[in-house]
Amino acid sequence: MKRAVAGLLLFAAAAQLPLIGSAQEQPPVYSNRDIEKYKLPSDSRPVEIKKRDAREERKMDARAAKDNLERERWCKRTTAQKKKTEKAQYDVQTTEKAIRREEEKDFRGTKKSKQLRDRLAQEKRKLTVEEGALNDIENEAHRKGVPPGWLRCQVD
Repeated sequence: MKRAVAGLLLFAAAAQLPLIGSAQEQPPVYSNRDIEKYKLPSDSRPVEIKKRDAREERKMDARAAKDNLERERWCKRTTAQKKKTEKAQYDVQTTEKAIRREEEKDFRGTKKSKQLRDRLAQEKRKLTVEEGALNDIENEAHRKGVPPGWLRCQVD
């Protein structure tokens, strides 16, 4: 009997729980009066949407095209000078190798090794001139406010 009463009480308690829980699951309801409390004065103004006119768009497109042309010009100029510098470096290295090979053959120094030394001195001067020209381009670009990526042909 005690078990039957306990089971009946447990069943009645379980039946009441969902009713209590469902009341808490309803979302809170707000009215316009509640919203008015937190309204800012700037909220009452209409939002201004600025429309670009066609003239401004054309100006922006023209500026972008001009920037692209300028970027290409700096890229081509720097790339050409870098190639000249790399060629001069290669010439110096090959001449140095030729001198080493010639010295391995004959330690006294021959007419050919003297010619190679003269050629090496001439190529080192040319390398110095090419590196100076590249440095001048970089300095000019810096003075004119050109982004460094333009000299390295990097597109944003």
